[in-house]
Amino acid sequence: MGMREVEMPDGTVKKFIWSPKYDPRYPAFNQGPKCTQYFIDFQKCIWKKGEGYKPCDWFRHHYEHVCPAPWIEKWQDQLDRGVFPSKQLLKWQNKYPKAAPVEDDE
Repeated sequence: MGMREVEMPDGTVKKFIWSPKYDPRYPAFNQGPKCTQYFIDFQKCIWKKGEGYKPCDWFRHHYEHVCPAPWIEKWQDQLDRGVFPSKQLLKWQNKYPKAAPVEDDE
C-alpha cells in the first residue's frame, strides 16, 4: 500500500491510500512475473505515447508498488545501457516508432 496523489477536476490535489488490485493473470503469491509485466507495459506505453502521457502512470504505479526497488534500479540501468533482456519489449520498439515528447501546457 502507498499514498497516491490525484488531481481533482477543480485543480486541487488529494492524497489517497492505494494498492494494486487483484490481477487474475497472476493468481499465485509469486509477484515476479506480475512485476516484470507491469514494468514492460509501462515502457511500451511511454515508447508509443511519450513520457508525459498520464494514462501510462497506471502501469508505473503498479510496478512501483509490486516490484522490489533493487529490481527497478537494475532494469532502469539496463534500459539506459540498451541491454534490457526483453524480447517482447524489443519487438514492440521495432514495430512502433518512438513517440515525440509530450509537452505540458502549464
